[in-house]
Amino acid sequence: MIHVMLCMVMNTNALSNWPLFRGSADMSGIAKEKLQAPLQLDWIAEVGRSVMATPVISGGRVFVGAEDGRFVCLDLSGGKVLWDYKAGDTIQGAACIHRGSVVFGSGDGILQSLKTVSGKLNWKYETDGEILAGANLYHSRKDSADYVLIGSYDNFLHCVNLDTGKPKWKYETENYVNGAAGVYKGSIYFGGCDARIHCLDAETGKIGVSMDAENYIANSIVVSDGVAYVAHHGNRVAAFNLSEKKRAWEFGERDFPFIASPAVTTDAVYCAGKDKRLYRINKSNGAGKWEFKTGSGIESSPVVSGDLVFVGSGDGNVYAVNANTGKEVWSYDVGDSIRSSPAISAGKLVIGCDDGKVYAFSGKK
Repeated sequence: MIHVMLCMVMNTNALSNWPLFRGSADMSGIAKEKLQAPLQLDWIAEVGRSVMATPVISGGRVFVGAEDGRFVCLDLSGGKVLWDYKAGDTIQGAACIHRGSVVFGSGDGILQSLKTVSGKLNWKYETDGEILAGANLYHSRKDSADYVLIGSYDNFLHCVNLDTGKPKWKYETENYVNGAAGVYKGSIYFGGCDARIHCLDAETGKIGVSMDAENYIANSIVVSDGVAYVAHHGNRVAAFNLSEKKRAWEFGERDFPFIASPAVTTDAVYCAGKDKRLYRINKSNGAGKWEFKTGSGIESSPVVSGDLVFVGSGDGNVYAVNANTGKEVWSYDVGDSIRSSPAISAGKLVIGCDDGKVYAFSGKK
């Protein structure tokens, strides 16, 4: 009986974390918690010059880096700085958290691992280019080890042992890798500035499928049932059938690029663009269902939480939009542009801002 209760507690805690850029390794952007609007401002924490990175959350702690290279650990309940660490260059990508380590990359091309409790350095791993991408995790069933996946401006996707910082493999593309890689059913999926969708065997790093996405991809992609959903710099959102190596559909109405990563549910794709709009798109045929207009271009990646879609905007607002109707349910003006994306954990939404601060809002689960 005690064992069962302990397992239930562990499962509950696991559900309340947001350990990766999009909440889960598949980069789908779907929260496990259902927040209800209106949300209330809970706390504000000063972090650095500009917080473009998306916060990650585990064990009641928030971890996030800033443009000036400062990486901090905050108390989720009140926003107090528990420790901080100075990296050598800008931090724009989200960290990843697992088994007492938090790992992130910086503009000087260095991937580093810190202890979550103390902020002490575990190891550093150097690439030959800037790291602006978010980190992801992969657990190998073959050797029972955990690995960090990180893209670099050296044109490689790197797979690095979480415990030792030693490389397992690296895969070369034809241009920068700027977005976080996604993991789905034992394969790794990512796009890059070479305008291709890459599918790799997670154990070996060998290519399985590579196909032309026709425009470069600066964000993460989502794969579901053999289809890759991509929002790219060609001003369009597209679905690509990986087995047939062809585009299934394309959506787009204006000539503005998509920088934000899509969120993908069982029946919809939610995308936000530099055209100031958040869209809901039919997952099966690419038809637009609704659009929600903000006051400026959107680089923040939307997150779906129950019947709401949360997103930040360049107009300085965090929005909650009804996922079915596209109507605004709630908003809060932080006063400066938001390029960070929402992280949802333990009944809170946490997001960074260009004013160098992190904002936390409380909502009902």
